[in-house]
Amino acid sequence: SPAARSSGARVAASVRRKSPFATQRTPARRVAGAPVECARLCGASTPQNAPARRRRVASSPSQVTARALRPVRCAASEEDKSGGEPPQGVASEEDKKGSGGEAGGGVQSGEKKGESTVTSDIIAGISTACVAIPQSCGYALLAGTGVECAFMAAAASSIPSAILGSSRYMHVGCISLASLLTFGALSNLGLVPGSAAFVAGAGALAFYTGVTRLVVGFARLGNLVTSLPKAALEGFVVAAVWMVFSSQTPAMLGAKCVGPMSAHFATAAMWLMSHPAVWHPGTALFAACTFIVMLNGTKIHKMFPSALLCCLVSGAAVFMGFDAGTTVGAISLDLGHLAAPPALSLSKEMARALIVPGIAIGITTYLEGAAVCNRWADEDGEVWDSNKELIAQGVSNLASAAVGGMPVSGVISRAAFGKTSGAKTRLAHGVTGAMIIAFLVSGGGVLLGFLPKAVLGALVGCGVLPLMRPTAIMTPLLHPVKEFATLSYELKRDCLLAWATVAFTVTSVPAMDMGLIKGCILALAVHLAERAGLLNKSPAASAPGGSAGDGGAEMVPGGR
Repeated sequence: SPAARSSGARVAASVRRKSPFATQRTPARRVAGAPVECARLCGASTPQNAPARRRRVASSPSQVTARALRPVRCAASEEDKSGGEPPQGVASEEDKKGSGGEAGGGVQSGEKKGESTVTSDIIAGISTACVAIPQSCGYALLAGTGVECAFMAAAASSIPSAILGSSRYMHVGCISLASLLTFGALSNLGLVPGSAAFVAGAGALAFYTGVTRLVVGFARLGNLVTSLPKAALEGFVVAAVWMVFSSQTPAMLGAKCVGPMSAHFATAAMWLMSHPAVWHPGTALFAACTFIVMLNGTKIHKMFPSALLCCLVSGAAVFMGFDAGTTVGAISLDLGHLAAPPALSLSKEMARALIVPGIAIGITTYLEGAAVCNRWADEDGEVWDSNKELIAQGVSNLASAAVGGMPVSGVISRAAFGKTSGAKTRLAHGVTGAMIIAFLVSGGGVLLGFLPKAVLGALVGCGVLPLMRPTAIMTPLLHPVKEFATLSYELKRDCLLAWATVAFTVTSVPAMDMGLIKGCILALAVHLAERAGLLNKSPAASAPGGSAGDGGAEMVPGGR
């Protein structure tokens, strides 16, 4: 009633002045309708029983935003015991009934919230699996290991990462960079893509990758790993992404480069782009349609299943007789025949030769996913443990090696899709892994016999498109020379280091991991030269507020 509201408002104001928790409350965080709630709990006839509300103290600053307000009692004086408010901790019969009802409502709301979270995770996990299945096929094509190897890696790595991981968003599976580094390391040893030895070598790389991450994680060196020179890392990622896109050009056009230009991914792609007469019409058409759907699907809806739609439509077209070029080929999983890990069949010489590439893959492929995990944790106010994530991904790689898979790491595109799909906890990761396993066990691998390779190549190409543009550190070199000369010493140094790493990586194909190693060595040499005074910084760079430094900061925000 209006009288109850008025009485409740006065009592609520009085209680807030008396409450010891009043200093913890701010006008911006007050619960709407608090006076009405006080009147409802206390009753209009006994307004002196109105409870106050205080903020529950979070265990860490990052959890403050997730806490709710709950009713508590204020202390009463001795004279209030006779006819006023009851002392602290003592409640009247009406209050007991009201508080019991309120507690019951809180439990019910908590149960509903838990059910809603589980439902969201299940839906997000199923939706992400629809993206993970065609992605795994594309990365298998990039690595040269065969689709079954990538599927086994994706299925075996999802469950351990869901149980042991630190980030509630990051999904673990096959990624483009790890696939390309796997292909380069094995091809550098003369192994034939798709052969049994090639698949066994991929399993050995997964084993070394897992051991590397476990050692780094248990040694608590996660922060040290993520502290490698930023300029060298960005230059390496950009160069590797360009190599990934170039390597998919033959699959997207249905043709192969011939002649001396076929020795390098970039030159082969350039030759194919300049000779449209050798293209396969159906393959090029499907690749172009896939690009159109993938780049415009999110404009329709943020959860539009672009990848799944491309695979279903192209598979149906091939089933009806349309010539789309080569297809992936059907695969089958025989659970009744358990074999030893293929990596055990490698010779000792081959196993020793893969140690260094395996360590390089274990470090380089972790960094990109770690950067995204750290950024998402900052945005959500959560605590992210790099060492825990290293251990989880190490176990995932060991599981992948045990079933004949390839190296795995955090998949940024899949994690972003899962976050958009409504994933709340790591349960979504486990659901994704369970769906991939169900797809293999139920005989879904037969459908891959109708899936064109052109679609997979286009899916991989679309996945790396956002990373192909030079970063802020690298852009100063693209401006006129006069503008570049006016920049600070630090900006020019980082820019040149990044482009030097690009050159190292491109010329190191197929062993692209050597490009990052050379870039880090160059960065270390420059740092030592600066410490020794062999490289003198310009006065504009060292003087605070100099015009050159200010111009560089404006040109490249956060360039360092």
